[in-house]
Order: sequence, then structure tokens, then C-alpha cells
Amino acid sequence: MIPMIPIGVFTLVMMAPLIGVKNSQAQDTTPISPGISALKDYDLNVENATKWKLPKRLREISGLAMIRDNRLLTHNDEKGIVFEIDYRNGTIVKQWELADLSKPVADDFEGIAVVDDLIYMVTSSGRLYECREGLDGQSVLFNMYTTGIGRDCEIESLAYDPDQRALLLMCKNPLSPELAEQIAIYRWSIDTKRVVDDARILIPINEFSRHIDDKTFQPSGIERHPVSGNYFVVAARQHAIAEITPEGQVVAVMEMSADRHAQVEGITFTPDYDIIISDEGKDKRARLTIYSKSAK
Repeated sequence: MIPMIPIGVFTLVMMAPLIGVKNSQAQDTTPISPGISALKDYDLNVENATKWKLPKRLREISGLAMIRDNRLLTHNDEKGIVFEIDYRNGTIVKQWELADLSKPVADDFEGIAVVDDLIYMVTSSGRLYECREGLDGQSVLFNMYTTGIGRDCEIESLAYDPDQRALLLMCKNPLSPELAEQIAIYRWSIDTKRVVDDARILIPINEFSRHIDDKTFQPSGIERHPVSGNYFVVAARQHAIAEITPEGQVVAVMEMSADRHAQVEGITFTPDYDIIISDEGKDKRARLTIYSKSAK
């Protein structure tokens, strides 16, 4: 069990071995490949969405994840600080930090996921930080695992697939020639604490980009749909959202409002399966946007 200690007390860090739209209105879903799409069930018209401006502390908001009791977690992208947000009103409920020698861990954090009582955050270089939930204002001990994926690409987001018992680490910028012109998703086993061999998903970028007004597709967030089991992927620069199967089949792509979504960073689902999207604030306040399923 990973204990918690108050801020200002030294912490121990356990190291694991190295292991190898252009338009202002949302458009209709475009069916891509045979398969059942959950994305087409959502109304992404921003006028019908629930929208919250977030406190200034969350200007550099990044990934999103739901924890037990239907609570929403997020983090910023420069320090290991985790926030609980009430997504019903956009307020901060509490925050705690991963601390090294009583100081918040500084790193380039890109995503968050929850597995049972454990919280994981990933960095752009592929490091995974594992901790338990803290109380408001606390520092918590953590484990850190080096996945080795950072040699292949820059990681941009994190999610958990309970069917696979694996974390999903999605690449944005390839560093290996092997990944050129492809979107890669790696699976990291919760049980073995290793990247799962032969379980990487590779999808040609044009499978996404040919359905939107852009030549590329740069993922910024990923989450597993709790009913269909498919993966929803958002792309900040392209103002787009796509749905893929766990096997890597693209089944739907939709453009989102560029006016509303300045820089999408995270995506997750409410207990009622509504989509929650986070946008970094840049020079303004960050936002949460909640899209409900379309009325039948």
C-alpha cells in the first residue's frame, strides 16, 4: 500500500526497472468502416452543450479521468498536481501532489487514468507515475515506471482498457521511422508492469485525415467508451474526434467547433455516458464542455 504524508515531509521514490475545424459548427458523423459506432449517438453541437470556465489554477489543464463515486480528476502539464473537479459546476473540490523531497514533481505530464484505487499519469517521454488518491493539500508517495516508449514517439495521452487490463499510451509525434505517417497506441500491462509485446495498434494517419479538412491528425486525448469498448480520440489542432475499435479500425470521425475548442487536451465519460472534454486556457481560462447523447 502506498501511504500518504503531509506536505513538507520527505517522500521516497520507488523506481521500477527500465522496460524495454475549420467551421464553427460540428458536422455529422461520417461512417468510415463497417462496425458499430457510439460516436454517432452524440450531439456535438456546441449550442446544446454544458460549458464551464475553470479556475485560473487549471489554465494548463491536461488529461481527464473518472474515479470511484463518479468523481472527475485532472492535472496540469508541468507539475505532478492532481485536481478533483465537480463537473456539475466546474469548481475545484480538492488537490494533492506527487512529491519528491517535499517538492511537487516537475515533468511534462500528458494524461491520467484510474485503475481500481490507483491513479496513473504519463509524461511525454513515456514515464508512468503511480499513486493513490490524496486528501486536500497532501503530498503522496509514488512509484515511477519507465516504459521505454519514449524512444519511439512522444506520448500525448493515457487511458485504461479494463478488457485488456492495460493502460493505453497514445503517440503524437513519432521519433522512430517505423511510425512515420501512422498513429500508434501502446498497451502497458497493469499486471506485469511492462509494455505488452505484439499488442501495439498502428493506424495510417490518412485513415483519419481524409475525412476532415486537414492533411494530418495529431491526437491529444484518448478514452475508452464504457459501453461499446471503442476508443474515442480527440485531436486538438484538427478540432476533431474519432472513434476506433480496439483492433485499430476507424469507425467514425467528426469535426468539432474550432471556436469552442481552442486546444482540446482530455476526454472522458460521465456515469451517464456523456462526453467531457477539457480545453487548455492558453491566454484565457480553461474550459470543460459536456456533450450529451442525441435525443432519439
